[in-house]
Amino acid sequence: MNEIPLILPTFSDLGAVSPMLVLGLGAMALLMADLFMTPAAKKMIPGLAAGTVVLAWLALLLVSHKDDPSTAFYECLRFGPLVFVGHNVILTVVLFLLLLSPSYLRDRRIPQAEYYALMLFAALAMMALAASNELLTLFVNLELLSITFYVMTGMERDNLRSTEAAFKYFLTGSYAAAFLLFGLTMIYGAIGSTYFEQIGDVLSGASEGGVLDHPLFLMAGFALMLVGFGFKLTLAPFHMYAPDVYAGAPTPVVGAIATGSKIAGLVVFFTFFRAIARWEDSPPAFRFILFSVCVLSIFIGNVGAVLQPNIKRLLAYSGIAHSGYALIPIVAAVSAPALMQEAEKALAFYLLAYGLMTVLAFGVAIALGPQGESHIDRYGGLARRSPFLAAVLALALLSLTGVPLTVGFVGKFYLFAVAIHAELYGLAIFGVLASVASAYYYLRVIV
Repeated sequence: MNEIPLILPTFSDLGAVSPMLVLGLGAMALLMADLFMTPAAKKMIPGLAAGTVVLAWLALLLVSHKDDPSTAFYECLRFGPLVFVGHNVILTVVLFLLLLSPSYLRDRRIPQAEYYALMLFAALAMMALAASNELLTLFVNLELLSITFYVMTGMERDNLRSTEAAFKYFLTGSYAAAFLLFGLTMIYGAIGSTYFEQIGDVLSGASEGGVLDHPLFLMAGFALMLVGFGFKLTLAPFHMYAPDVYAGAPTPVVGAIATGSKIAGLVVFFTFFRAIARWEDSPPAFRFILFSVCVLSIFIGNVGAVLQPNIKRLLAYSGIAHSGYALIPIVAAVSAPALMQEAEKALAFYLLAYGLMTVLAFGVAIALGPQGESHIDRYGGLARRSPFLAAVLALALLSLTGVPLTVGFVGKFYLFAVAIHAELYGLAIFGVLASVASAYYYLRVIV
């Protein structure tokens, strides 16, 4: 009987994931310390959580491969420039939300140790998801992230809207996970591997294997996977849960869902489609589906935002539209694989701009308390009451609109430039027109 060798992680593997280890150990330490701390000492918990994120960020700067891609844990995780940008934005967003959370948690009587620990676990899951390089690793990390957000959405137990949002999020997320897992299973059955690079090799004909003489089977797997990913990224038509969850969940949690979670999903989505773009004989329907989801998300997001009187629901529909914008470089890369590097750079910059501006908008809502979470009309006179918060919110909304001289404008310029280079002129024109139309609901808040 052959013995199965015990395979242990190497020091190189542990070094590559050291930022995630810092977050995980810090979260467990917070939970344990909460059991033994005195009420006075528990005031240190927010500072300890923020310090953990800072340590994770320092570890990221020390070990991350900014230029040359590298892998860890037998190629289950892949680190490169796009992942490095995603990790930095995720840690920045989480640190910003943690610093704004203490007064919010105190006013709503949310257990702070559990909240901060779950936020650190969520940051760990987001970083691991962004670095995923294999289908099963992707699924496990995505579900770890989902579970933390299911719990955090319903942490305000005395609020029925929060409980309802958590139930809807959990129920629809469970269905989405089933679609995603079934799709991954079909892709494995068609290709014979779960590693992104090996999937690309089979699709390009560089290696033998799979059942590519049955492309409909593979297409079905991609379609099911797109359903699962579409839910996580709030892509239309899989977005229906988002406005209710955004409106009912605690605002710091919504900020993490709208920024860090989406950034991690888009990074791994691009990594996966980097391999799929090598499928030269892909059916036209494959590119058409991606194109349609991109256009539909931009359209529904912008139209839905126009009709929303609540600031959090408006930002939910805005996030749907921006998920559609972020798909533009992915559609361009699949249509013209030679533009892969250009598409990656455009996506990296856009995620940086979107993440920072969106978390600033949610930060103002957190700072304003109940007034910042309610009807848009409640923002009237904010420039007189708090000029600084008004200026921050105006900057964030103008940047999300894509007004020239803002970081959002540069990000959208790169996206549309990639689409034009891929000869997707219709998509680029539609994106520009949709950005102009979005000025109506963004400027409505400022006015």
